Amino acid sequence: MKHMMAEDEIREQAALYALGALDQEEARAFEEHLTEGCEVCHSELGPFAAVVLSLALAPLEQEPSPAVREKLLARLTVESQDAGAVTASRQASGLQFLTVRAGEGEWQELFEGVLAKQLLVDRAKGTVTSLYKLLPGAHVPMHTHAGVEQCLVIEGDFHVNDEVLGPGDFTCAMTGSIHETSFTRGGTTLLIVAQQGYKMAQH
Repeated sequence: MKHMMAEDEIREQAALYALGALDQEEARAFEEHLTEGCEVCHSELGPFAAVVLSLALAPLEQEPSPAVREKLLARLTVESQDAGAVTASRQASGLQFLTVRAGEGEWQELFEGVLAKQLLVDRAKGTVTSLYKLLPGAHVPMHTHAGVEQCLVIEGDFHVNDEVLGPGDFTCAMTGSIHETSFTRGGTTLLIVAQQGYKMAQH
């Protein structure tokens, strides 16, 4: 039987035939129907057959090099941090109160074993309030401070400039000061309020 116009069932059958998904009996029946000269089924089969051919000629999946992966992850980390800062800033400017629950926000790995979660960006003052989590044995690279940096140890041990700080201890780094050694032995969580921007000092 020839068809006067395409229907969903015809399109589905043509697609399955092109993909080789019909069983032997269904495929034979469809082929016999085509030999009867049904122009509708011929026209439906053409585009599907072309797509299947293109898939067959498609290049094989390639594994990206480690360098490409590292660059992509670095860019995604920066973009995610920027997006988080903008969101926090907008929330702070449009609301009288801002609450960030313990399970909210995203931790971003800044360096090996050093993670940070931004809580608030104050554009007017140019400050950022963040939680920092250092895994056991983690070190923070040597860096200078673009502005005053306030740090409160919430838990764990924090070794900074020949001092060992514990829960409840507070330390403040003044503008232009250099943190030469910052590390933890057993892991630590810090609350830090700092000026936006810093630069790594040369080793």
